[in-house]
Amino acid sequence: MPLGAVQQMPESQQAAVVAGIFAALAASTYLCCTVAGPAIADNLPWLYQDFVARRTVVLGGIFAAAGVAHFTSKDAFESMVPRPGAWGFWNLPGSAAFHVEWTGVAEILGGGALVATSTVPALAAAYPWLQPAAAAGLFALTAVVTPSNIYMFTHNAPGPVPKVIPLPGHFMRLVVMQGFLLSQFWDMAHL
Repeated sequence: MPLGAVQQMPESQQAAVVAGIFAALAASTYLCCTVAGPAIADNLPWLYQDFVARRTVVLGGIFAAAGVAHFTSKDAFESMVPRPGAWGFWNLPGSAAFHVEWTGVAEILGGGALVATSTVPALAAAYPWLQPAAAAGLFALTAVVTPSNIYMFTHNAPGPVPKVIPLPGHFMRLVVMQGFLLSQFWDMAHL
């Protein structure tokens, strides 16, 4: 893969870009939770209620499948883990393989819990804390893996995608999609 544009910057500028991405992600998550979600719920209640009724199964299934992919496409996911020294400050202990495996297990468990509590009413009734706990766990996991998604952008790390993602694709993936996911998990955890 060619070097990423951010990767070619001085490390201090790389660190500033990473901080800016985190700030944009925090802002988009906040806006989704406080402005966009309530506006959709108020102005398009039929759409919002239909979406809320299905989101636990859909997002749970997506995360469970992604967790399985951490083991079936392990090398691709390992390429996304930031190397020590990335951006001039990154130093996460543990190997890339370790981080891919534990996040894969967490995605399978969290996603599976969302699907199970959505499709088995008796399970949801017996363990009413399980769905909010799984959503809170997936919220935390999504936030924790954000550096890997940023690394994919800044260093053209291919990850599970076979080619370099263009800048608008990274914007959608990082700011819009992760902001959406974080806001949905936050909402599910606080119902």
